[in-house]
Amino acid sequence: MTMCCLASVNTMQVDGRTQVAVTCDPIDLLNFLKRDFLPMNLMCERAAMFEQLIYDRTKAIFEYFDLPFDAESPLDDRSDTSDNK
Repeated sequence: MTMCCLASVNTMQVDGRTQVAVTCDPIDLLNFLKRDFLPMNLMCERAAMFEQLIYDRTKAIFEYFDLPFDAESPLDDRSDTSDNK
C-alpha cells in the first residue's frame, strides 16, 4: 500500500519467475514515512505507551522496509545516565 503513494516505483522481472520485484528509492520512501512518525508518537504517548515501546514500533517500521535504523534505545540512554551518577 505504501508503494502506491510514492512518486515512482520500479519493477524488475526475474528470469524463471512469474512474479516481478518492486523497488523504490529508499530516500523517497523515508521522506514519505517520516511525515507520519510525529503523529504516531503523539498517539502512542496519548495511549500511555512507554518510550521503549514507541522505539520498538519505529524500529519495526524501519526493519519492515529494510531501512537502516541506528537510533539508540531509550533503555541504553537510561543506563548511560545511571552509570554517570
